[in-house]
Amino acid sequence: MNSQFQEFQRIIASKEGFLISCHVHPDGDGIGSLLALGAVLFKMGKNVRLVCTDDVPSVYGFLEDNSPVAISQGFDEPPEVLICVDCAERERVAISADIWNRRNLFIINIDHHITNAGFGHLNIIDSNAAATGEIILQLLKELQLPVNHQVALALYTAIATDTGFFRYANTSAETLESCSYLVKTFQIEPAKVAEQVHEQKSYNSVRLLGEVLNTLCLGLDGKVAWSVLDQQMLAKYPVENEETESYVNYARSIEGVEIGILFKELRPNQIKLSWRSTSAVDVSKLASNFGGGGHARAAGCTINGSLPEVIDKVLHFVTDFYGY
Repeated sequence: MNSQFQEFQRIIASKEGFLISCHVHPDGDGIGSLLALGAVLFKMGKNVRLVCTDDVPSVYGFLEDNSPVAISQGFDEPPEVLICVDCAERERVAISADIWNRRNLFIINIDHHITNAGFGHLNIIDSNAAATGEIILQLLKELQLPVNHQVALALYTAIATDTGFFRYANTSAETLESCSYLVKTFQIEPAKVAEQVHEQKSYNSVRLLGEVLNTLCLGLDGKVAWSVLDQQMLAKYPVENEETESYVNYARSIEGVEIGILFKELRPNQIKLSWRSTSAVDVSKLASNFGGGGHARAAGCTINGSLPEVIDKVLHFVTDFYGY
């Protein structure tokens, strides 16, 4: 057993009050990891609070319904331990800022992003893991902590969604073995999970996708494609944030494209960029130039400025990257 797992075991055994959170705008890996670890600690008799400043996306509501620990906006007592899952930067942890100032707060950071510099007192980081859920599964197995169907379902969803249901390059033999173990041991039904996540799109989400695809542009000799999602579109077709996360994949899927970008206007003068790439480009390095990060094939960042300004700035940067 590695020393980080041993330290995690010691902390879990010696503490009672736990606050668990993931990143803002949570995805399947963040929510799945959060709910799985929360359910395990709850079953161990710990005082657990799960906190996310955003609502759980409705597409993952089936996981929340199966958990004995509800997502909460706060906590009754100051926690002894804060566990951050699937979050590369402290600033993106979905908790109120005052929690960081709690005296004697022990911070555990569990993540798989290559850009995670380790902001916890205990950092369990494995950038080779396909998802944070994969790390948590390994942790639970090695420490022989209680896993049941609801925990397995959350972990399977975490891993499946972060690998694009095993289509992305981060899918390894170990990833498939982990999911095979969950399916076989806990009777997880992959088809039902895929149906819940991929085939339950809202009407507004599909209509909004049409608007976004109408903005699709191609440049740099067909190596880069990008699209735009502005506030006017969102006002016309309001959707949850998670429903727009896959939009960038359409730009990336065009033949010959190496980098796909979605420019999403969060509010006036604040633009979120989603980056996707082929094996030819590490977009985490591109995103980090703008204060973001993520994975080699999927990354993100937020840039202040108007949409035209940000698009122009980013495209000039990408042009320089290719040496044109």
